[in-house]
Amino acid sequence: MNLVLNTLGAGVDSETIRALLPGKDVEIIDTFDMKIAHCVGCNQCWLRTPGICAIKDDYETIVKKMVGADGLWIVSGTRFGFLDYKGKRLMDRILPMLNIYIKWCDGWMRHELRYHALNIGVLYQGAGDRAMLEDWCKRTAANIGGHSLGAIPLDESSPQTDGRKAGKPILPGPAGHLVIINGSPRVQKFSNTDKIIHSFAKGLEEAGIAWELYNLADRGKWDSTREAILSHERILIALPLYVECVPGLMLEFLETLPSERKAPGQLAFLLHGGMSEGNEFRLCERFLQSLTSQLGYSYGGTLVRGGSFLIRTSKEEARARMVAPYAKMGRLFAKKGDFLSPEAARFTGPEQFPWLMRKIASPFLKKVNREFDEFAANWGCTRPLNDKPYLK
Repeated sequence: MNLVLNTLGAGVDSETIRALLPGKDVEIIDTFDMKIAHCVGCNQCWLRTPGICAIKDDYETIVKKMVGADGLWIVSGTRFGFLDYKGKRLMDRILPMLNIYIKWCDGWMRHELRYHALNIGVLYQGAGDRAMLEDWCKRTAANIGGHSLGAIPLDESSPQTDGRKAGKPILPGPAGHLVIINGSPRVQKFSNTDKIIHSFAKGLEEAGIAWELYNLADRGKWDSTREAILSHERILIALPLYVECVPGLMLEFLETLPSERKAPGQLAFLLHGGMSEGNEFRLCERFLQSLTSQLGYSYGGTLVRGGSFLIRTSKEEARARMVAPYAKMGRLFAKKGDFLSPEAARFTGPEQFPWLMRKIASPFLKKVNREFDEFAANWGCTRPLNDKPYLK
């Protein structure tokens, strides 16, 4: 059975959807008026209530349907050549379909499936970057054990885009004053991104660079965040990788910005995530570069690094060691004014761990999985972390 989640409501009828998916057993759910919040990255569906999201809204109905589906189609509008925030928000909430345990799968580090493989496809409306959407479907499906069903425009006459246009140039050089945006939906107290930012900012301060911080998790400050972005020349957005791209909450905020910056400005990114291989981040990196030019900025590069998932669950001393390298990158950014240097590129580490390293690292993954069990028990979890609550 193919489950179709339609975020467009009356913008597209069921007959149009079914015509694009001929011969398939299809169930369509109209999510337009459903109450669905953004994933806040609390990890409770992995560590406290395995398989059950902590957010009590209409999404639980969708998860229960996914358990019986073979394919999942998202019907979405587009912004910046990608899914709009309503479409991405649906995918960000898919984590209960996985569990937290990590394993090697086809040479890549992956989370274990909680239920079964799920194939992923997109039906999109508007000027989408079809190549990027196709790549996103492949990557997202691979993470949940399935394959891509493709990215199909709802109207073949709709304009397609590669997401690029020229940004206004800005002279390279020291950062001067930097506005930093924490693009994580997780509240500051529990945010890995926040801890990374403060280590990075320590390096800025050591080089004499002033900075100010805004958090997108605090919707009440979105007006002041927009004002800071539009009134300063250099902006850095730090964010976690969310289902192969940027968090839906960040997309929602970006959709509130003017379509083009009037004064010259530079936009750079600090992108991190749980898995440690550079290849995991490349689609998101490509999207961020495209996004920059669409907003009318020059591109200051993307600093990429994995292995951040354990920051939150580690003890204070180990946590400090994990984030310490970012201080050096803060000093580098202060000196260069961007992340376009070879030193920043090397910071990512390997694109994929070679076979021998994977073999050596296997006992480490088992140790990490045991640590997840211990953390969950201390957090009050009473069920196995690979429990399947919706099969009971």
